[in-house]
Amino acid sequence: MEGIYILCILISACAHALYNYLMHSSGGSRLFLLFMFLIAACTSGIALLFSQQTIHIPFTHCITIYAASLFYVLYQISVSKAYEKGEISRLYPLTVLSPIFVPIWAFLFLQETISGGVLIGIIITILGAISVKQKQKSYTNIRYFFSKQNSYKGAGIAILASIFYSFGAVFDKASIEHFELLPYLAVLLTCMAVNMLIINIILNKNIFSHVRTIRAIPVLAAGLIAYISFYTFRVALQHVDVSIAVPIRVSSVLFAVILGLTFGKELISRNKIIGIITIISGILIINFTV
Repeated sequence: MEGIYILCILISACAHALYNYLMHSSGGSRLFLLFMFLIAACTSGIALLFSQQTIHIPFTHCITIYAASLFYVLYQISVSKAYEKGEISRLYPLTVLSPIFVPIWAFLFLQETISGGVLIGIIITILGAISVKQKQKSYTNIRYFFSKQNSYKGAGIAILASIFYSFGAVFDKASIEHFELLPYLAVLLTCMAVNMLIINIILNKNIFSHVRTIRAIPVLAAGLIAYISFYTFRVALQHVDVSIAVPIRVSSVLFAVILGLTFGKELISRNKIIGIITIISGILIINFTV
């Protein structure tokens, strides 16, 4: 794999961790998420305007792009909902399982295949992401996911989030190769913003009554950073199999740990060190076996 595409995915992963950090440090509300995507969509529109490119996407592909946007939004909503049901550190591993599902859908619908080495790299990367968020080495955490104390619902929603993301990624890949990036991204982000608006109104008709709680600078920064994350990931996705791109993007966990240590005054633990080393090892294996 060309180094430029890995670099794009890693930049996207870093930006992903940063806008999530801004969201959670601002309360992690779905209203913040809505405004963030609205700003990202506006940014994509401005970028398209200055590029002087035109949007020319056949209706059939518009359906595919809309499906991708819908699944991405359902992923965001599901993750938020899952974290309301239980501890983030315990439910987080279930929200990063999309690299397991993506190769299955990509094989069935996109005719992508992966080698044994890449599969090993994917598994190692996922295990590393899970390790970073674990408070202990014991496998009792796995049982806790589905225990009554943690609520079956929280674990189910977390797994559903991973499935939603995997579908979104496959629909995304199915269309992106056929179009110029800026027009494509403008349509995708606009659809995401519209879907986020509709779903938030359905879930809470009075959601805008809390608009004064949203701080302008963090949400503006998060929206711009989200655009960078979406743009750089799709630069790579135009040239890299989705079965490979998605597992590498799990490296956002690494950047989340760095942000937590730098700004959140979190303590470095043995599990975090093991997780970081494991993720880097998995990415290197993927890179050198493609």
